[in-house]
Amino acid sequence: MDLNRLLNPKSIAIVGASDTPGKTGCIIFNLLRKSERVLYPVNPKKESLFNFKAYQSIEELPDGIDMAILATSAKVSVSATKSCVDKSIPFVVIVAAGFSEIGPDGLELEKELQNVIKNTETRILGPNSLGVFLPKEKIDTIFVEHGDQALSNGGGIATIVQSGSVGVEALGYASNTGIGMRAFVGLGNKCDLNETDFLSHFADDQDTNCLAFYLENIEDGVEFLKQAKAASMKKPVVILKAGISASGASAVASHTGKLAGSGEVVGGAFKQFGIQRVYDDEELCDAAKVLSLSKPAQGNRVAVITPAGGYGIMCTDYIEREDNRARLQMAQIAEATKERIRRETFDFASVRNPIDITASADDRMFIASLDAMLDDPGVDIIICNAFFAPPGITDNLVPLIAQRSDITTKPILVFTNYGPYTDLHLKRFFEAGIPGFPSVNRVIRAARFLVERTDILNRRAAQFIF
Repeated sequence: MDLNRLLNPKSIAIVGASDTPGKTGCIIFNLLRKSERVLYPVNPKKESLFNFKAYQSIEELPDGIDMAILATSAKVSVSATKSCVDKSIPFVVIVAAGFSEIGPDGLELEKELQNVIKNTETRILGPNSLGVFLPKEKIDTIFVEHGDQALSNGGGIATIVQSGSVGVEALGYASNTGIGMRAFVGLGNKCDLNETDFLSHFADDQDTNCLAFYLENIEDGVEFLKQAKAASMKKPVVILKAGISASGASAVASHTGKLAGSGEVVGGAFKQFGIQRVYDDEELCDAAKVLSLSKPAQGNRVAVITPAGGYGIMCTDYIEREDNRARLQMAQIAEATKERIRRETFDFASVRNPIDITASADDRMFIASLDAMLDDPGVDIIICNAFFAPPGITDNLVPLIAQRSDITTKPILVFTNYGPYTDLHLKRFFEAGIPGFPSVNRVIRAARFLVERTDILNRRAAQFIF
């Protein structure tokens, strides 16, 4: 299915457009005024809105419109969708709630929507959808706060979510430290377009390098898994599947009016078909971040460079801890590498992995140790504990690490913690192309995501060989 007229429309109708501050139709219209697209506001009570001609009805709109946003009530959305079908508008985004998620009456309205578009070329995103946000295309229909300014520089992550609130809250928080978004799609109730449609689209999108999903149920599990298997050969597919417990599945039914599968079945299927599974919104954002920014890991041998010995020990504990996601091991540092680090740092530095260059180290010593690790063939992944409290460590460490990351084939991950300035430093690392994390647990988990991805590709390659 060609979704380009939905995700990169040239012309957009906003049904229920308004100039009343705070109204959904006003917020969406104002967001889309920044899109540089041709806009057609529809409001029967207005002749103009913000210097745009206002149309009294959908029937009065010109032909050839790519997408219609319905900022109307649930009941009105049904008749408005019928009018969009009559105008041959190919995509309709319905933001209204009040459909299957509220019970039998809402379910009947949702069935009416499906009947309206049956055997037509019009497709529906929603209802109960926040719509789409694509920074590169300057398309934004999300009428709640969603960190749009922080995310406006774009990136490679396509985020497809069934719950709009989970998506916007997770991305909004993640944007504090940097996350690169290619697209946000709010599936809503999925009366028509669903996760498989967008999986297929973004798997072939050259600007997307990672797909991240929040799903409460999967419409056609067999087809979705088939598409995911093919997609995972091209780029990472990460899924947070909610509603895996008995009570959680019941909550999904209340939230969406649909059933959810058990956790065991979901987990086994995801692993078999190359999907990387996460368990909360933080993991979803962290996995997408590291997989979209980092080079592939060639193995699971991790080296740690730290100016704080205690954090190096904690990293070691997390690296050697058993984990179902992927196994890591501490890299065995070559003797020549140890001597090289010792020459560039201090006699009292610990040159066994973790490499403790101590709080007396400066930028030059840190980078010299990093260069040695990059040249060591026994190291696959490097974790830099980049702390800025030591007097010799300066903000210049960020571009110095980034310079190495640009030319090496090894992933470099950063753990940093600097009190109230932590988010600022993590954002600087992100802007330099380095995935950074504010805790030992999260940076080691990020390394596991990379190794898990390598394991998936290796298993797929082995299947093709044999």
